[in-house]
Amino acid sequence: MKKFETMTAKYLALGVSADNINYAIGSVMEGTTRDITMETLTASYRGMTEQQAAQLLDELYIANGGEFKKENRGGYLYGGLLTCAGLVSAGFLVVMLITGEGKLKAILLATGGTVLGLIQGPLLIIKAIKGKFRDEDAP
Repeated sequence: MKKFETMTAKYLALGVSADNINYAIGSVMEGTTRDITMETLTASYRGMTEQQAAQLLDELYIANGGEFKKENRGGYLYGGLLTCAGLVSAGFLVVMLITGEGKLKAILLATGGTVLGLIQGPLLIIKAIKGKFRDEDAP
């Protein structure tokens, strides 16, 4: 909350109520989408103009680390899990090839898991780093 103190003081001086500022800070930290937050802030009972709300949200998102910060977490999670699965599959594949005890079906499955995990996992992580991974079920 310390990073939002200067913005809170600025908008209180501009005449925005503390309830509106606290709601905006809470929704930004929770990862609520901009559309929902804007709609709530510009509702008649809140009394904010669209310009004030947009400016407040822009500054809050910058201070919090970006608008889609929370939505990118899935990319890191799925990318990390796929990479780990690819490494485990690669380990099984190497063991089966060295010992010679692997059946063709098991070798093909391990090869498929290795290729999928070691290609798709890092790609998802790179997408999340660039900010291009979006969870579809975000509120």
